[in-house]
Amino acid sequence: MRSIWTALALVGFGLLVLPAAGQDEHPTAAPPASTAPTATPGSEPTATAIVNRFIEVTGGRAGWNSLQSLRGLGRLEVIGANVGGSLSIYQTREAFRMSVDAGGAAAQVTIRRGDEAWTVRPDGTVQEVAGGALRKLLRDRSFNPLIDAATMYASMEMAGVEEVDGQPAWKIRCELADEPGGEEQRFFDVESGLQVKVVEQGAGKAAAFPTEIYLSDYRQVGPVKVAFGTRIAVARSSVQITVEAMQANVAIPDCLFVPPPGPVEAAEETQETSKETIEAFLAVDLAALSKPEAIHWLARLDAAKKAIDPSDPDAKAIGEALSQFHQMCIEKVRG
Repeated sequence: MRSIWTALALVGFGLLVLPAAGQDEHPTAAPPASTAPTATPGSEPTATAIVNRFIEVTGGRAGWNSLQSLRGLGRLEVIGANVGGSLSIYQTREAFRMSVDAGGAAAQVTIRRGDEAWTVRPDGTVQEVAGGALRKLLRDRSFNPLIDAATMYASMEMAGVEEVDGQPAWKIRCELADEPGGEEQRFFDVESGLQVKVVEQGAGKAAAFPTEIYLSDYRQVGPVKVAFGTRIAVARSSVQITVEAMQANVAIPDCLFVPPPGPVEAAEETQETSKETIEAFLAVDLAALSKPEAIHWLARLDAAKKAIDPSDPDAKAIGEALSQFHQMCIEKVRG
């Protein structure tokens, strides 16, 4: 059961707002036939075309770029376990907060502010989020992560058509830029162009427990379409999230994104190896690296340098590579 709560904690608006085909009282108009990819044999569209179509039918880049904040309230239910509760979600361009109240140990708050994140347990213990979990939250910091697909993914490629809930959907395999070996599979309804499913496949040990996310019941919220239904499945557990109310571009107090004072625990995740850090940095598009991202990389590269095993025959070469990458990031920060 813990795995499903972990997955829930990491599902921010970056996924919740990606709409899917469902019972919509206010359907989105389909794009012109000349621009809409179809499933006609021999006319398979590119991954970029499918992503661009999805962006357009959910508000367009102008609509997504005009979004400054979202506030939502809803409920959740662990399917088949007779466990349920409420949740609230707040997001701005720089911060995120999800509060889940399902009683007892199932209650939890997840907060992200800038490049830092924490989880808060019912007893007030604050735990820093680090490693892959933090990178996941940072990837989804955008209201619609696919707006930044070119920098978030090392590659995107078509993987054919599969059925999702009985309807054909284009499947795109996306290789994560900051998670060597990790990938996402994203499914888009062939007829509507809307996203209906996401499969998150981690690297290493995490690869054995992919997270499946099904999106449905999209509605207009301000300038964009937002999914009001999300089902998350990990292993044999699944939870249904139903958003009951949502507002766009409303004022959200900054205090909601400040972790409470209390006992702080170090993150549980083990430090990645120095070689893993090098592999991850090599997948970064340096030209597109922003100053905040460069600052994040400086800390990550410093940690990797400290983790070098002196007995490793490649220790010297690893150290030199990390120092070179560190200087590159310094130059990006200085601008």
